[in-house]
Amino acid sequence: MSIPNKLHHIERHNLVSILRKWGSVSTGGILDDNCLLYTDASIPGLIGYRLVGNIAVVLGDPVTAPEQKGELAFSFQQFCSTQALDIIFIIASEEFSLWAQEYLSPVLIEFGTTLFLNPCNNPYSHKGAQFKPLRKKVHNCLHKGVIVKEYIDFNLDIENSITEILTSWQGARKGPQIHLCQPTPFNDRNGKRWFYAELDGKIIGNLILNELKQDKSWLLNNVMITEDSPNGLSELLVISALNALEIEGCTSVTIGPVPRNQLGKITGLNGFLTIITQAIYNGSKYFFKLGGHETFWDKFQPRREGSYLIFPQKNLSYKTIKAIINSLYSD
Repeated sequence: MSIPNKLHHIERHNLVSILRKWGSVSTGGILDDNCLLYTDASIPGLIGYRLVGNIAVVLGDPVTAPEQKGELAFSFQQFCSTQALDIIFIIASEEFSLWAQEYLSPVLIEFGTTLFLNPCNNPYSHKGAQFKPLRKKVHNCLHKGVIVKEYIDFNLDIENSITEILTSWQGARKGPQIHLCQPTPFNDRNGKRWFYAELDGKIIGNLILNELKQDKSWLLNNVMITEDSPNGLSELLVISALNALEIEGCTSVTIGPVPRNQLGKITGLNGFLTIITQAIYNGSKYFFKLGGHETFWDKFQPRREGSYLIFPQKNLSYKTIKAIINSLYSD
């Protein structure tokens, strides 16, 4: 069944629990109020999607046990067929994309990257030359007196300060941009952790972690800083979170999706359409300011996996590309 994601308290709690158990980098988008949910009574889990005209834009992989992702995807495909809906998967994992390539014969486009950091192999602890820029930025912040703390005890003043940073961060963004979800720092608290940076008693930045139990990982997102913060504050927040997780023995932090500088693997298209697709991506990346993220995360020497667009009906067209853009928030 397809139901709006406006659920009473206990249902919302169950939704969050499912996403913490089997979710991935698309968790934030599925928790948005404008996301629809598909469920099958015989398969635990759900599929989160946004409906744009007659196109169901699915956010990430089916949210279920790995061995049942294909079964739930087929179930959703049958549902969409009865509703005369086309399907696009965005932000699909490398694992699910390989399954789709075998069983759906789709157009497959590697548009982004999911990054993985190992807190127990903390990049800040390495002495190689490639880590020198990272260490320099962190040292700059520490030298200026910045302190990073984890928010644990309820404190409305701290929450208000973090929310104000979010508001100012959004206001400082220039030009048209797209993103998966609206940041909601204190919604759906189960499975969330917050780190914040202070300078002279003022909160100047924050970072949020979301638990991904299936991968024994934490999703790192929403690194936000004030415009007047010291150079290197974003790096210090990331390193501080990694330090805390390292003490706990955590070996995985997930980041993504990070748009690639150039499209990667493309299957299901002829040579001419591949060239056109590359050109459209380059134009979109420039227009929506999608570049620069890879450069930031390169300092942490992450492990990489592909993040994909999947067109199961080979329905890549101007209409479906527009649907992808319209399914995302823009400002």
